Amino acid sequence: MKIMIELEEALELVLPRLQPLETECVSITEAYQRVLAIDVRSQIAHPPFERSPLDGYAYLATESDSKPLRLNVVSEIPAGILSERVIRSGEAAKIFTGAPIPPGANCVVRMEDTEQTGDEVIIIRPVLPGANIVPRGEEIKEGDLLLEKGFFLTPPAIGLLAAVGLDQVTVYRRPRVGLLSTGTELMDVGEPLRPAKIYNSNSYTLRGMLQEAGCEVLAIPIVSDRIDETIEVLKQLADTDMVIATGGASVGDYDIMRHALAQFGCEMLFWKLNLKPGTPVSVGIKEKQFFFSLSGNPAAAMVTFELLVRPALRKLAGRTHAEQGKFLVKMASGFGKRGKQRRFLRARAVFKNGEVWADLSPAQGSGILRSMIGSHLLVDVPADHGAVEPGELLMAGWITEWEN
Repeated sequence: MKIMIELEEALELVLPRLQPLETECVSITEAYQRVLAIDVRSQIAHPPFERSPLDGYAYLATESDSKPLRLNVVSEIPAGILSERVIRSGEAAKIFTGAPIPPGANCVVRMEDTEQTGDEVIIIRPVLPGANIVPRGEEIKEGDLLLEKGFFLTPPAIGLLAAVGLDQVTVYRRPRVGLLSTGTELMDVGEPLRPAKIYNSNSYTLRGMLQEAGCEVLAIPIVSDRIDETIEVLKQLADTDMVIATGGASVGDYDIMRHALAQFGCEMLFWKLNLKPGTPVSVGIKEKQFFFSLSGNPAAAMVTFELLVRPALRKLAGRTHAEQGKFLVKMASGFGKRGKQRRFLRARAVFKNGEVWADLSPAQGSGILRSMIGSHLLVDVPADHGAVEPGELLMAGWITEWEN
């Protein structure tokens, strides 16, 4: 087992050992936040016919039309109705947004540029042939690649599948994740707080983050700091793809999580990341099941979830890119504390003059849960960097799932 390694090495140890889960075919109504397991191509053109983008009149125009035209209105075409009446020279069809262009017509003039009296319409401002006609297949042609394998299905993506008539799609199975919090000092919410106890918040924050990531979550009640009890709980989670535990990850006499994982039969990959907050992380693997032991400090647990666990979940779920990208930000505020270790600071994203600025949370302690509320970014401060100055450029990544 390696001890005190860099985040990048930890990811290199974990990600290559993970493979996407098996696939299944589901209704598009059940496909939100799922990941495509195959490329999807359209079987039809979209739109499937020439149509009008506005309310107006369809008629047969010529290049020489310049003066007002007086035409006979021979039909009316609302959206969803196919007209077979051929429009000839001197005729027009009253047409509405989304309706198919009638045969013979080659343009649509806006309603605002006409005057209709009885069965006649005056085209005050004639248009050229081809004006205001949305061609068949303007957005999508038959056989076009719509979405690639590995795409995370957002609501617009589901709408695109529906637009071409797909009612089912092949996706990867959702990761099943076991979640437990260890610590004799913990109590669940809804009970009067007893002396020397604290309420368990990690189960609730991490459950939400896992659900946001598209996982099925099996949460276990609080586990005491005993190896035998912890092993029994781990046995109950044998049917999950991954187990995440918070607490019991450090060096104290009651920090037993990595010892319990080893006795449970895990191959321990590493213990401790060379960063703050969240140094005491350990990761083990047993057959295909991964085990992540995170700090019990709430902010530290959330930060290491973003940096290490979320990329692992993305790989399991079949995402094309397991690791989310980083980008430069300008610091809107400073951080005066110096340290030898690499730090990840929580910050709010502020957009100024086309640039992303990072406004740091005023409290950056590993146990301060409130520092994550309203924070969009994790700012990467290199080891031995010294104080962070306002206006300085640093690398950062999004905390939430804002990219595919």
